[in-house]
Amino acid sequence: MASIHKERRSGRTYYRLQFYDKDNRRRSIRLGTISRKAADTIRANVEDLVSASISGGSPDNKAGRWVREEIGQDLADKLANAGLIASRESATLAEFIDGYIASRTDAKPSTICNLRNSREKLVSYFGPDRNWRDIKPGDADDWRQSLVNRGLAEATVSKAVKHAKQYGRRAQRKGLIAESPFQDLVAGSQSNDSRLQFIDGSTIEKVIDAAPDVQWRLIIALSRYGGLRCPSETLALKWADIDWEARRITVPSTKTERQGKPYRILPLFPELVAPLREAWEQAPEGTIHVITRYQGSNTNLRTQMLRIIRRAGVQPWPRLFHNLRASRQTELTNDYPTHVVADWLGNSPAIAQRHYLQTTEEHFQRAAGGATVGAVVVQESVPQAAVPSRTEQQETPQPVVGCDVTPLGASLCDTAQDCLVPPGGLEPPTL
Repeated sequence: MASIHKERRSGRTYYRLQFYDKDNRRRSIRLGTISRKAADTIRANVEDLVSASISGGSPDNKAGRWVREEIGQDLADKLANAGLIASRESATLAEFIDGYIASRTDAKPSTICNLRNSREKLVSYFGPDRNWRDIKPGDADDWRQSLVNRGLAEATVSKAVKHAKQYGRRAQRKGLIAESPFQDLVAGSQSNDSRLQFIDGSTIEKVIDAAPDVQWRLIIALSRYGGLRCPSETLALKWADIDWEARRITVPSTKTERQGKPYRILPLFPELVAPLREAWEQAPEGTIHVITRYQGSNTNLRTQMLRIIRRAGVQPWPRLFHNLRASRQTELTNDYPTHVVADWLGNSPAIAQRHYLQTTEEHFQRAAGGATVGAVVVQESVPQAAVPSRTEQQETPQPVVGCDVTPLGASLCDTAQDCLVPPGGLEPPTL
C-alpha cells in the first residue's frame, strides 16, 4: 500500500514515501535524511492512516498516538497536505467545529442552524481555544451535566450530545484524537411529550377565522388539515401539484429527498378544498406557487402565527406548526391504518409513534361511551363541480341509528349520506 524509495544525492541518502490515497491518486512525501528504521515506522503508520481514510473509519490506537505524540510539525504538515490527518492548526475545539460545519454544503439550513447551536453550547463551556487532546471523558460528563443543570429540556440536551459525538467522531477520523471524549455520553430522548398538544378542529377554525388574508388561511389549513411541514413543504407547494380531478396533492419534500423520496402524494382532503379554491380564484394569471408572499425571503412565519393565535383569543401552544401536523396525523390514524397515514404525511410509523401520535379527549369519550365496534362511516368526497365556502353554514344532519362511531373532528354522520350499518346490526335478521 505504501513504499519507501531511497535516493542518493551529493553522497547522502534520502528517503521518499509513496502511496495511493482514497481517490486512487499517487501521493509522495519526502522524508529527508532519516534512518531506514525511522522511514519504515512512518510507512507502517501511514498505511494505517490510508486504510482509515479509505474506509471512513479511525486509525488504530497505535497510529493515532504516533500522530498525536511522536511526529514533528513538519511531518504533520505533510500528512495534513496529503489529506491523511487534520491540520494541527485546527486542533482547537472551536476552529475544528467551524471547519466541519463549513464543509457541510450538503446540509439543509435548519441542520446548519442546529449544528451551530450545539457548537455554541460546547465552546461556551470549554472555551474557544481548548485543544481536542485536552478534553477528557470526565470533562465531557461535566459538560453534559452543565446542560441539565441549566434546566434545558431533555430533547435539547439530547440533540447537543448527539452533535458533540458527531464532532468527536470526525476529529477521531482526522487523527486529532485516538478516542472521542464524547463517545460514551448518553444522549437521551429527543422526544418532548410536554410540548406535544392536540389542536382540535374548533380551535383551529377560530385561528383560521382570525387570519388576515387568504394566504394565511391556507397556510394554517395546509398545516392542520394537510399535515404539511411548515414552512418548507408549504412554501414549496405549486399549483401544478394540485390534481383537482384525481383529488390528490403531490407534496415536494426537501426533508426526505436525500432518502430517495423527493415528494409524496396526499389526498385532497375535503377540509382543504375550500381554502385552496379561494386562493386559486384570487391568484393572478401565471402564478406558480400556492403561497406567494414569502417566496425568497427570511420572514419568520412563527411570529405572525403567534399574532393570529392571540387575535383569535386562543392560548398559544408549543411548537406552533409541528403540533398542527401532529394533530392531523393523530386524527387520521383513528380512521386509517398507521402505515397509510405515515405514507401520506411523509414519515415512518416508528417516528409517528415517537413524535406525533397522541391520546386525545375524543379517545376517552369514545371508549367511555361504549361505541359500537365495527360501525362504518363512509366520508363522501367533495364534488369537484360545486365547492362550498368554508364559512358557509351547513345544515345539521339528524343522527342515524346504528352509526355512533364518527371520525374525529366531525359531527355524528355529518360526512356521510347514509349509514352502511342497518339498525339490526351486521347479521341478517332472524326470521
